[in-house]
Amino acid sequence: MNSVAPFEEAFVVTRTLLFTLALATMLAATAASAQQRQITGRVTSTVGGDPIAGVAVSITGTALAVSTNAEGRYAIAAPAGPLTLVFRRIAFKRREVQVAADQNTADATLEPDVFNLEAVVVTGQATGVERRNAAIATSVISGSEVTSVPAPAVDRALQGRVPGAYIQQNSGAPGGGTQIQIRGSNTVVGSADPLFVVDGVIVSDASISTGLFTVTASGNPQSTRNDGEKQDDPVNRLTDLNPNDVASIEILRGAAASSIYGSKGVNGVVVITTNRGKAGKPRANIVQRVGFSELQRGFDTRVFDTTSAFDLYANSGDAAADAAAKDLIRSYLVNGQLPTYDHLREVAGEKPINYETQLDVSGGAGETRYFLSGNLKGDGGIIANTGAQRQSLRANLDQAFSNRFSVAFSSAFNHTTTQRGFTNNDNNGASTTYALAYIPGFINIEPVNGAFPKPGITYLSSNPLQNIALGKNDETAIRFTSGLTATYQAVSSATHSLKVIGAGGIDFFNQSNQVFAPPELYFEANQTNPGVSTLGDADSRFLNWNFNAIDTYSPSSGSFKATTSLGVQWEDRQLGRSRVATQGLLPGQQNINQGSVVTPFQETTHERTVGLYAQEEWLGMSERLLLAAGVRAERSSANGDVDKFYYFPKAAGSYRFPNALGEGTDLKLRANYGETGNQPLFGQKFTVLQGGQVIGGSVGTIVGSVAGDPSIRPERTREIEGGVDATFMRGRASLELSLYQRTTSDLLVPVTPAPSQGYGLQFLNGGKIRNEGIEIGAGITPVQQANASWVFRTTFTSLKNRVLELDLPGGAQGFRPANAGYGLSYGEFFVQVGRPITQIIGYDAALDSVVSLGQANPKFRWAFSNQINYHRASLSFLLDWQDGGVAQNQTLSLYDCNGLSADFSSPRGQAGYDACNNTGDAHPFVESTSFLKLRSASLSLDLPNNVAAWFGARSARVSVEGVNLFTITDYTGYDPEVSNYGSQAITRNIDLGPYPPSRSFFFTIQAGF
Repeated sequence: MNSVAPFEEAFVVTRTLLFTLALATMLAATAASAQQRQITGRVTSTVGGDPIAGVAVSITGTALAVSTNAEGRYAIAAPAGPLTLVFRRIAFKRREVQVAADQNTADATLEPDVFNLEAVVVTGQATGVERRNAAIATSVISGSEVTSVPAPAVDRALQGRVPGAYIQQNSGAPGGGTQIQIRGSNTVVGSADPLFVVDGVIVSDASISTGLFTVTASGNPQSTRNDGEKQDDPVNRLTDLNPNDVASIEILRGAAASSIYGSKGVNGVVVITTNRGKAGKPRANIVQRVGFSELQRGFDTRVFDTTSAFDLYANSGDAAADAAAKDLIRSYLVNGQLPTYDHLREVAGEKPINYETQLDVSGGAGETRYFLSGNLKGDGGIIANTGAQRQSLRANLDQAFSNRFSVAFSSAFNHTTTQRGFTNNDNNGASTTYALAYIPGFINIEPVNGAFPKPGITYLSSNPLQNIALGKNDETAIRFTSGLTATYQAVSSATHSLKVIGAGGIDFFNQSNQVFAPPELYFEANQTNPGVSTLGDADSRFLNWNFNAIDTYSPSSGSFKATTSLGVQWEDRQLGRSRVATQGLLPGQQNINQGSVVTPFQETTHERTVGLYAQEEWLGMSERLLLAAGVRAERSSANGDVDKFYYFPKAAGSYRFPNALGEGTDLKLRANYGETGNQPLFGQKFTVLQGGQVIGGSVGTIVGSVAGDPSIRPERTREIEGGVDATFMRGRASLELSLYQRTTSDLLVPVTPAPSQGYGLQFLNGGKIRNEGIEIGAGITPVQQANASWVFRTTFTSLKNRVLELDLPGGAQGFRPANAGYGLSYGEFFVQVGRPITQIIGYDAALDSVVSLGQANPKFRWAFSNQINYHRASLSFLLDWQDGGVAQNQTLSLYDCNGLSADFSSPRGQAGYDACNNTGDAHPFVESTSFLKLRSASLSLDLPNNVAAWFGARSARVSVEGVNLFTITDYTGYDPEVSNYGSQAITRNIDLGPYPPSRSFFFTIQAGF
């Protein structure tokens, strides 16, 4: 399907706004400024006395500001009379210095800001405010926190560091596959992913099917919702971003913060800033890391003797069949006993070598600054023939052409490859972890005389080790992201500043997939057309630009500062996918033209959005009171009415009480209201047409089974947020407490039209849901001495949600969402008025009725991180505790149904076996997902400078690190955080044959030159 609504009127609006902004700029550029003197100075760090580059130096009560150079020096034009200089830089505490009327020099020293209290946080498309004044809940993660331990992707590095965010990996497969959910489930069928912005460029985090389902046959072939594709455990494309390039990450959690992105901000916005060069001589940093991974946890093996084996496999009552089963079992005897092979360790027992090499160079001369980096990374899989590799290059350039005009250029090239193997749900016998639940431990599956044996008892003739050796599920992605920001300072005076900022960028990637199952695989021999080869290709292109005017006014008295901003933002998103699958391959052939049955697929989605915004911020009363209000008007080709603008307003306020809790403290109260939205998915407004149909002997097109809604509109979320922020002990301790309530109306829901209409499915706006919760972020430095320090951080998240209204045909009060589960005997998601959004229901045999078994959403998530430094040594670790929540443990149901649970003889094992084979009770298979995880730990040592000098380096560090070291939980599946269907708004916690989790260990050497 290809359809893009015309946007001629949007461009008329855009051109008019651009003309207005340009005219205002030219008129304002004639304003003159009267500077009376020049103040110079040097800024250094309190730790070591090193100069600090890039410090923003401004004069209180004016719009004047400059930055320090590589030597930490600055020169700023200033008005006559006494004044106050303010020094700010990310990672350092703010500092104010009084300058007398006859003083022309002022030096300053800055203390490290371990809690990012002085960061400037995003408040608009091109505006920001100091975090201490912000009226919204903010989370700022520094680049050093992101890279404190190895992580396969940026999103995984954020686990446990962001209050309000649930970040979980979908499986243990190398190479990514992570989902982020911020402030609960805000949709049922819409997009559940946050918006990602890298250096001002909106980028894709798409998870695109590999085509594995063409081999596993997962999903219902008659489904209209692509549920087979969703079970392929795909990589999400954020894995392409090199974490070592990150300077900081800001997460906009609330609607007031994310409303600047309109109908794409409901799930939060992740704003990533990459490293940039600093003026001065070139500096290089190199990181070399090597390590290995191993299986962390999984299912144990049931031990059999002949009696228990006969009871399970030779007890059908059919004498001939039972005799044959006994003979088969006796054939596996070794020295008169049935052996016990650990099939999971045979399948996932690899200890692959992992490696990473990072090199970056930065510097600058005059008005030019640069940052260059390269990265090589490889993660092996604990299942043979699986792994992930990434090669990346980055070039960031900053050029100032004058004190008024500058540009910033960013670019990154990435090449990513993954080998995922055959895992997850399966209906053919391909999935290795699925088939393991069918093969008893007394059957050998390892090669004998170079040939894989065909197990006598298995799932559809499958030998998992043969599948691993001969099967292929490979992916290659090439990505290029680039952005340019131009800044023109039209007016700069003591009282007035007008800045014009234009930015644009492109994010493009091509993803190629190959899935291959040769006909000689045992499970393929069962097929009508043995042998499958699938080639997939996807091309994604995101284009976006914005134009902004920011006017700042502060009277000569300096009593307040008013910032007015307005602008336009344009975005074009296109994704083309194609896939050709062939079955009935000739022996020894992989080409898709060597099969007998060919199934093609192609889809192109194209959406375009234009938005206008205006915003006003007022900071006064000695920078104690902040008031802000704004609105975004937006229209999109995804909506039913492409000409209609939807408005997303916001308002916020905060008030600071310096020293209210004692000397060196700061207390702030804040409150805000905001509205944001979630666009309909592409095509939901169209009635689908199905081509390739034979009508009267000719090829034609028929109307599909999914009806469109020409009046479809964005889901709308309204949120009220309040909070308290406080700092203590002169910045050595901090607290952020937020309470929120967000209500989503115009909820998109799936409905079944009346049979007379001839359709099987339609998506309509017809519901309302609510999320409310509490978020806490806190930190303290209990020890801060010259040779010792201890920094403790914690984040706490707790939320609850429920369905308020559903407008369904016939007055129905609930519905089964897509991918809800595999039957009431195993637990299924069910969206129901008055109940939690992620409710799981199931059959209760004792009550002979369907009951609620819990919800996927936990009671709370609480993380603790510690950084302890003593002289040159450093120890850090991160613990993550989740209480509550449930998951559908379908993997356990496979083991229980087949009598292969290691605890088969226990009451739990017997209950599971009986539930699966007799009563249909769902309780044994819906389990609590409470856990305590040691996400990471690191022990580092900074080498003496004279030792580093042996290698020609100015500094050097060695580290040993561990990732995903242990999980303490009563959950009996592979991992309480897995998701068979990948990134989903509701149906997340389904465990069905995932790639097993692993722990990793690394040794790292870092050196600076």
